[in-house]
Amino acid sequence: MISHSVPMDKDKAKKTKIIVKAPTQERSRQTVATILEACSRLLIQEGFYSITTDKIAKEAGVSIGSLYQFFGNKESVVQAVVKNLIEEDKKFITEHMRAISPLPPETRIPAMVNLGVELYRRNSELRSKLTTVQYYVADASYISDSIKFFQDVVRFNIPEVQGRNLEKMSYVFVNAFMGLANTMSIDKPDYIHNNDIALEIGELFCSYLGGKKSTEAATPPKSNKGDYI
Repeated sequence: MISHSVPMDKDKAKKTKIIVKAPTQERSRQTVATILEACSRLLIQEGFYSITTDKIAKEAGVSIGSLYQFFGNKESVVQAVVKNLIEEDKKFITEHMRAISPLPPETRIPAMVNLGVELYRRNSELRSKLTTVQYYVADASYISDSIKFFQDVVRFNIPEVQGRNLEKMSYVFVNAFMGLANTMSIDKPDYIHNNDIALEIGELFCSYLGGKKSTEAATPPKSNKGDYI
């Protein structure tokens, strides 16, 4: 999941789109994966503004020429790191919601909230370094589409509440949850791993969605219900 930071100006945004070519062969894909892993490590160690393409290439163990075969600058490498993380988030949510979606609402809602917390606990160090720069490096339409994906998941899985609009509820939930989680990643990065904080998050968002808070993991029943969306 990603944050709602204010986008940079158009001239700066153009810098992030310099991706020379996508890898087509297995060896090329492995080179790109190695570069992205190296970039992720450097982001955690040094932060966005301290790293350079030279540092990324050296950390990856590849020549600077090999890096420039696929990326035109540092921003485009970080852009790819952001996209990889978001795609991993989507896959994580998709896989786990297949078990959560068949649950009754009173356990489904807290399970969804707990899943959101678990999502942010994954790669938390990297998230804390990307939160303030990801809107600068990532494509705005891609981020919007990704946020819509998470909203659709929530909308499908929350029960009808008389007098309330599910589309608006899912919009508020996803953006409020992301806003809280991303703020914590900046000023209180350890909070996402704190169980007391997780309980407070559960109280807040389960109440909003109309579900009964549960601190115990629910066991999904056997069901013939299809995928969650």
